[in-house]
Amino acid sequence: MLSHPLIVEAAETLFTPVAIRNNTKGDAEAAIREAFEEPAWNNPVVRIVDPATRADRIPRIADDWSLDATADALVAARRAAEREVPAWLALLASEQLGRRGIDVAIFGMG
Repeated sequence: MLSHPLIVEAAETLFTPVAIRNNTKGDAEAAIREAFEEPAWNNPVVRIVDPATRADRIPRIADDWSLDATADALVAARRAAEREVPAWLALLASEQLGRRGIDVAIFGMG
């Protein structure tokens, strides 16, 4: 759900997004990927790292690209960095929490 407008806003204003291609060899991008032990040609992942230590602030996001998982990860990363979580981001994560596991609701009419 990286295309959701509020996720894009959070990535662009609260973090420093960096894209590293996973299909290069022998260049700076490959060196970075290898430093993080990411395999070449793998599915996309999101890592939120401490800029000073390059250690993951939260576990890497690799398998769940849902809006709720992504919003939760961004909130968790801000909290792990002891940074303020904007109300709009907290609200997005909270709204998604209420929607988890709900695909279809059917109501009978009398």
